[in-house]
Amino acid sequence: MATTRVMRSERFPDLDDEVLFPRLSDAKLEWLAERGERRVFEPGEVLYEHAVRDAPFYVIESGLVELVDRKPGKDVYVAQADSRTFIGDIAAFTGEPTISACVAVETTHVIEFDRAGLRDMVARWPEFGEHVFRTLLARRAWHEAEGHGIMRLIAARGSRRAFEVRDLLERNLLPVRWYDVDTDEESAALLDWLEIPRSETPVLIHAANVMRNPSAAQVARSLGLRAEVEGERFDLVVLGAGPAGLAAAVYGGSEGLRTLVAEAWAPGGQAGTSTRIENYLGFPSGISGTDLTRKATLQARRFDAVLSSFHRAVELADGPEGLVRIDLDDGQHVLARTLVMATGARWRELKAEGVDRFRGAGVYHAAMPTDAERCRGEDVVVVGGGNSAGQAAIHLASRARSVRIVVRGDALKSTMSHYLIDRIERSPRIEVVTRTEVSAIHGSATVESVTLRDRDGGEQQAAVTAVFVMIGADPCTEASTGMLAVDTAGYLLCGSGAAKCDGYLNWPLADREPHLLETVRPGVFAAGDVRSGASKRVAGAVGDGAMVVRFAHDVLAG
Repeated sequence: MATTRVMRSERFPDLDDEVLFPRLSDAKLEWLAERGERRVFEPGEVLYEHAVRDAPFYVIESGLVELVDRKPGKDVYVAQADSRTFIGDIAAFTGEPTISACVAVETTHVIEFDRAGLRDMVARWPEFGEHVFRTLLARRAWHEAEGHGIMRLIAARGSRRAFEVRDLLERNLLPVRWYDVDTDEESAALLDWLEIPRSETPVLIHAANVMRNPSAAQVARSLGLRAEVEGERFDLVVLGAGPAGLAAAVYGGSEGLRTLVAEAWAPGGQAGTSTRIENYLGFPSGISGTDLTRKATLQARRFDAVLSSFHRAVELADGPEGLVRIDLDDGQHVLARTLVMATGARWRELKAEGVDRFRGAGVYHAAMPTDAERCRGEDVVVVGGGNSAGQAAIHLASRARSVRIVVRGDALKSTMSHYLIDRIERSPRIEVVTRTEVSAIHGSATVESVTLRDRDGGEQQAAVTAVFVMIGADPCTEASTGMLAVDTAGYLLCGSGAAKCDGYLNWPLADREPHLLETVRPGVFAAGDVRSGASKRVAGAVGDGAMVVRFAHDVLAG
């Protein structure tokens, strides 16, 4: 391999850009200096490295620094920052890995805040905190638009393992791009330079780190997505980080409850995969699931909630002193004074011949933002008639040559929101096929065609390259088996439903009835899609998450 080279980006951001590099007044610098720690870095010293978590937040009083994108065999200098501004991106708040390194170019005087100090500073001066948020979000957007600090995933298009890694990273809001080793000459050359045979793909490149054929679990451990919380006690533990779980984390953290959110895969839940949610209050032009998840995650971490991804609860049990014990899949356990079950529901599997061969290699349960580009000029199928299926079809149709929506029913109007039906009907690239199901999927390494069977038994074969399946969901309640009661469909009973339970899973207290969202176990609540009678809407889930925190306060006060 060659030695490390030094390169410069073709385009530096303008230091006079008031959004990316806001200038601080003497009064602001003085106020910040009273609350942070003054430090001096000499030329060549590193303020923070690329791909490290919990990097400090720096305000530059004087001097000059450069931001560096570490890549295998080369360092790319991508931006500069000088005096009377602050540096970093949104990772300073979220604790996720930094997307560049920061190196002093000349003697540089700074005011340093660690994450706790940054949160305290923002709490003391919310107006300035909002200004900082806007700047850091704008910098992250600039970096991603320019392709800096983005992880590179090199694999064949049909790699199921690569799909799982990409899905994990994207849904944890970590920037990544998939490069097809068979069509991208630069990536193929990089593998040759790294002396990695194609048989060892997928390859994930993060800063200067190279992972050969990693599993999603290995990537999660490498990036520190799981929190170390063994044996810790929390006022509020939330299982699941969909809209309900994130809302509970935001309200719990903001009201002073020590809060942990354990998510089996990644924040956002099913809503996090939506390309555009257009009926959510306060966003007249809509908001993507990614943006909603990023903002909610940022809020939760701003209020000091602990968020742990790729961390599944495997069992609930009675703990000491009336606490609930939650055993996690990596052997850790935590104790909760109150618990929120916000585990949501998982998409049902398509019952079609050949589906198992192509899961993650042409058959998917979400249409992520990058999927439309990957399907450019191709024909795809969306199976399902709900809002998620409609949003996916509209998103994919922006790039795909054609999108077929395949539904068993007679029409979409009974299962999909009217605004989505209107957009589907106006799209020349979308065809709705009713009274039909996908009975078989065909192909060699990837999907090449599907068999469509109508209600009368007639069949036709359609050439497609991807199948997106959104055909209903089943509640994720495995961890609570034996402790919490469910209805006939498997959803958690709470409120009046919990009060009516008999048998060994019943409400045990005589002095009060269960709260509206409380299960048969006092202090354990259900929120979002996992509870019986849920609205299956993002706004409803967020309302549940806010409401359970109020009930949790009542339980803790009692």
